[in-house]
Amino acid sequence: MTGAARKAEKGGVAAAGDGAELFQLTPADVDLDILPELLGYQLRRAQVRVFNSFLKRLDELDVSPGEFGLLVLVGANPGLNQNALAKAIGSNRSLLVPMLDKLEARGLVTREKSAADRRSHAVVPSRAGQVLIARLKGVVRDHERQVTTPLNDEERQTLLRLLCRLNGQEAE
Repeated sequence: MTGAARKAEKGGVAAAGDGAELFQLTPADVDLDILPELLGYQLRRAQVRVFNSFLKRLDELDVSPGEFGLLVLVGANPGLNQNALAKAIGSNRSLLVPMLDKLEARGLVTREKSAADRRSHAVVPSRAGQVLIARLKGVVRDHERQVTTPLNDEERQTLLRLLCRLNGQEAE
């Protein structure tokens, strides 16, 4: 029995007919069964909400979420080679190179021959890249505060700590 049919039995929205009334259901009319009790379901709903908001904030600065992560890593680790950067973002070099090409074309990073290994390139932020990274960090911190307004500081820190534990990481 569908959620709409269960609601109809309880005196809610009718579930019989040609199905047209199903298109008039609001989210509150849909029986989610066990979904609200599932961690994965709640994590995914929260992730979609946070990520969509994040995309809007970054779009204003013409930066993708992947580029943001890469810029932050380059800013914090100037001179790291492309292989190390790819591993740090959980990617491979073939996916990283086009992203670096785009950032380099925008004048945000440069690739220099590594002093330690002349076969590899060290990636460093340009001055414009450093300025953008600082601005992005402020925008993202502001975004984090906005999306966590339902939580107090202690709850936010607890959530972050627990999520880090689930991800096999230590919270800082």
